[in-house]
Amino acid sequence: MTKKELFYRTIDAWLEKDAEKLLATLSEDILYTECYGARYKGKKEVEKWFCHWTEPVENSVKSWTVHDAYFDGNTGFFPWTFHCVYKDKESIFDGISLVKFEGNQIIEIQEFEQKHEKFRPYHNEGGKGE
Repeated sequence: MTKKELFYRTIDAWLEKDAEKLLATLSEDILYTECYGARYKGKKEVEKWFCHWTEPVENSVKSWTVHDAYFDGNTGFFPWTFHCVYKDKESIFDGISLVKFEGNQIIEIQEFEQKHEKFRPYHNEGGKGE
């Protein structure tokens, strides 16, 4: 499995609410840092977080679109758009995952967030849009 396929498998796990699929991609001592600062060390913590997030039927990842993939050795960078419903609140935001690989496993994921709506404050027509 390629590094890109391995990362895409983690996304599929969230879309499918499949903890086993997610955990199969991760090393035992995985370090996973969410974009707002929560950090999970080891598969046990990741599993607790994943189950807490996905078990309520109303929580769901609606889409997680990866726009590209860049690699530098054993590190990958994946820009994406994330759309979810969590605790009855719908959210959409852009981000990037910095992912470190070792062999056929992910040893670290760091997520970074960016607002989905973009604007140009110095554009001639008032700043909205690209």
